[in-house]
Amino acid sequence: MEIDLREPGPLALGLMRIVLGFMLVWAFLDKMFGLGFPSPSSAAVINGGSPTEYYLNVLVEGPFEGIYHALAGNAFVDFLLLAGLLVVGSAMMLGIASKLATVGSVVMMVLMFTLVLPPSDNPLVDYHIVYILATLVIYWFGGYSHLGLEDRWKGLSLVKRYPILE
Repeated sequence: MEIDLREPGPLALGLMRIVLGFMLVWAFLDKMFGLGFPSPSSAAVINGGSPTEYYLNVLVEGPFEGIYHALAGNAFVDFLLLAGLLVVGSAMMLGIASKLATVGSVVMMVLMFTLVLPPSDNPLVDYHIVYILATLVIYWFGGYSHLGLEDRWKGLSLVKRYPILE
């Protein structure tokens, strides 16, 4: 992989993808181990806590509050949250499975956006919307082709057989 510093766009897209992926992996680590950024150790899975019990009961406000409260503490929802953060974040950091990682990231950010409506810091747009747009820009402008393993990933026979895995 060559990096041409005369064309900073591809490098910027690759770096943005890695940083957004790390943000998701960090959220996984924090919820799994209760690192305190922002998950308290009592909510950590390793300590017998439930990340959804804490977040969906304490932090949710708005029209979807009842739905999220009903999902709080459900072991399957905890599993989906943690698996999504780890798998999508890792795929983004590695630059693989761009289609699935993009869809997964956008879906997670839309769900997280709906936790507090309207957003407390801006009546229309909060950082989740910015993450959604950044994720789409990375995908649309080929950010998985830079600083990642996309070429090797696409060469795998399983990925060739099932193009959705690209």
